[in-house]
Amino acid sequence: MGSAPVQPHSPNAPPLPTPVTAITFPLDSTRWYLLGQLEYYLSMQNMAQDLFLRRKMDAQGWIPISLIASFNRVRQITGGIDNGIVRDVLTLSTTVELNAAGDYVRMIGWEQFVLPDAKESAISVDQLEHRVEVDSEDAKEDEEEEEDDVVFVMGS
Repeated sequence: MGSAPVQPHSPNAPPLPTPVTAITFPLDSTRWYLLGQLEYYLSMQNMAQDLFLRRKMDAQGWIPISLIASFNRVRQITGGIDNGIVRDVLTLSTTVELNAAGDYVRMIGWEQFVLPDAKESAISVDQLEHRVEVDSEDAKEDEEEEEDDVVFVMGS
């Protein structure tokens, strides 16, 4: 994306975070800033200090999307429209997973943030819709294979 969209003006609010996920196609400013805000809420930086959100996690790190959609900052960005936009934007992120029903989200690395008294999860690992696979060994092998396919031809 060439340049970031113009940030909505809120004189008393801190600036909205920009997305961590690299977006390779045009995205309207609402979705752009919403993605940044959602990724911030579900980031290690925020979870380290956000006890409220951690208390809402179940034993498998799942948080209701409806809860996140109800946050003032999210409602300010979206204009308070339905949770569908929040769910849709979360599917763009490379830092979270959604369950198949699309009503729960969890961050990558959730394990270290689950509280000892978290309620048991009702979501099965088989029920993931948007799953981010993190396997650096496979990625490294794929990268090496791609390098082998490069052929340089020099003309005279």
